[in-house]
Amino acid sequence: MTSSQTSSHEIIALANAQLEKAAKGYRRSRWLQVATFALSVVSIFIASPLTYIPALIALGVQISSWVTRNKAGKCHSAGEEGRIRGLLLDALGTVSERVDLSNWFDRVTPPSGEASPTPVPPDYFASDAPLGMKRLCAHLQENAFWGKHLYKSAAEYYGRMLWTFAVAAIGAILVAIPITSDGNNIILARLIVVALASGAAFTQLTEVLAWRSAETKSETLDRRLDSLMTLPDGELSGARIGTVFSAYGDYCVATSGAPPVPTWIYTRQRDRVNSLWARRSTS
Repeated sequence: MTSSQTSSHEIIALANAQLEKAAKGYRRSRWLQVATFALSVVSIFIASPLTYIPALIALGVQISSWVTRNKAGKCHSAGEEGRIRGLLLDALGTVSERVDLSNWFDRVTPPSGEASPTPVPPDYFASDAPLGMKRLCAHLQENAFWGKHLYKSAAEYYGRMLWTFAVAAIGAILVAIPITSDGNNIILARLIVVALASGAAFTQLTEVLAWRSAETKSETLDRRLDSLMTLPDGELSGARIGTVFSAYGDYCVATSGAPPVPTWIYTRQRDRVNSLWARRSTS
């Protein structure tokens, strides 16, 4: 293994650690949104000024969810940046933005005393092509292939959760209206909990739509790269270099716009997607 490969694997390991932190942060944020919803339902069924207590607690929980999501978003951004840099380094063998890379290392390197990130296996990248544009296309296609399957699984699962969330919310409101319809002095609390429940649902909706969009973009990119992989490296580095970097840009857009796929989905789908990728590679 060359020093450039070692460096790329080190970058990928640090990037994966950041993405794992982001995934955990997003998971905590989702559970906080569930707590917001539960408190909102409790508040709806209290027909007295005491309803303001769970409503205000729900407001605090939802704010905590937003703060947690913002921190997770920063880890996601750092992780995606590192993953892209590691991919480029492994494919091309060198990087010119040494200052930017050094600054990235400063941001993501664990402090002294904290456990080092889990190393990535030597065969993390499946391609055995030599350094160059063909190897870059192979890496992008492999990642796009994985992405379209994982994003689809995440969108389907959390889409079902969103529908369950929406049905439960509407049902609770319809049941609570006749029970607490005389509470004119608690209208503000009702408005607060409706706004909070709507905000939590909208946040989850944006996640599902982002995964759907990333799935579609990854699938389109997979097909584009499949045609590029039939060309020799000389043509990819010459007449088609603009097409290659266009595909690279589309890959960056697809991955940066969607939240990280939850670790449990990746673990559950890993063997299946590996099998599908191996079948394609040998066909």
